[in-house]
Amino acid sequence: MRGKWLWLIYPVALLITGDCLGQQALKPTDTDLKTFLQSYLKEAPDTSTRFLSARFDLNEDAKPETIVYLTGPSWCGSGGCLMLVLESANSSFKVVGRTTIVWPPIRIFESRSHRWHNIGVRVGGGGIQGYEAVLSFDGKTYPKNPTVPPARKAAENIKGLMLPLPDVGTPLY
Repeated sequence: MRGKWLWLIYPVALLITGDCLGQQALKPTDTDLKTFLQSYLKEAPDTSTRFLSARFDLNEDAKPETIVYLTGPSWCGSGGCLMLVLESANSSFKVVGRTTIVWPPIRIFESRSHRWHNIGVRVGGGGIQGYEAVLSFDGKTYPKNPTVPPARKAAENIKGLMLPLPDVGTPLY
């Protein structure tokens, strides 16, 4: 009698584990991230370019997105540096956000837009009085500039999780 139910349990176990006859979903590695960034940024090798990254499931699909903060003269100015939000795409990435003039800390808010968590970034410098801006997903991307709409100034005491970015970035080249 017990054996009759195994044919039901085995397919469910395969769906849960994502393993079907040895086939597993490809997940990008740190090496894949570095390779993607080198290709995407299309910059001549500059040894001063560094990146910091953290993963967080922004759309709660059980596949964490990667938030990348780039530093170096090609990516930073007096107003901040470049932040990318990347979605896993097999062993590579798809850009779902490219936001300029960002300063850490970068926070993930409980609030959401189009099922994606809102992101908080620090804005300041370049003549701008410092504040935290809210970046809301519009169904396709996050805002390009945190100082103009649709980005907006964050309310005080808004709850959010600070991304654990490393203190020192990884050389891109």
